[in-house]
Amino acid sequence: MNQQLASFFRSVFQVIYPESCCICGTDLVRGEDYVCTVCAFDLPYITANEQDVTKLNKLFWGRVEVQKVYSLFNYQKGNHVQTILHYIKYKSRPNIAIHFGEVLARSIAENQGLDCIVPVPLHPKKERARGFNQSQAIAQGLANELNLPIYKSHIIRNSFNQSQTKFSKYDRYENVRSIFSVVKAKELEGKHVLLVDDVLTTGATIESCAAELLQVSGCKVSIATLAARV
Repeated sequence: MNQQLASFFRSVFQVIYPESCCICGTDLVRGEDYVCTVCAFDLPYITANEQDVTKLNKLFWGRVEVQKVYSLFNYQKGNHVQTILHYIKYKSRPNIAIHFGEVLARSIAENQGLDCIVPVPLHPKKERARGFNQSQAIAQGLANELNLPIYKSHIIRNSFNQSQTKFSKYDRYENVRSIFSVVKAKELEGKHVLLVDDVLTTGATIESCAAELLQVSGCKVSIATLAARV
């Protein structure tokens, strides 16, 4: 009954104060979440076909040992995926990150042997300025669907590194080298960790984070992001 009431009041609220699509700005109708049906249809999804799966996993070949890589969208500069990520990070919309985390989770089979979810941490200074960690919001969406615990405090960021937006590929690696440390390592021993970030471009940040996790005895790492450049 409570769920029915909540659904009723949500519908009424949407009629009075309709949400708009975060891409095109049109009013959303019942059944649409954050993105209208037309824009959702046009988004560049990464599929589960062999070609897309290989492209994702190739991003880490010869760099760091990763079990599997999952991503929802193909990220290219200027496409609508960039608009969604901008909305999440700079317009304080963690609810959008949670929603798409849930969508991403539906492409991850239940039999992957995952034990826990670890969001890539922000430096406390940056998290305070933004008000939330977008990777943690995505992790919450994944956890809602996969029924896995989130380990929010098992890896920390040691230093406040600069934004990587305008860095070259080499400079990005230098910018994130040795900036993460694992804490509570005992609780990660023998675990298969799903490491979560918002976007995968050069992979420098996630590689650095995964490398630290892989120093824990018996720890295995898979990676999930909302978007990846493939």
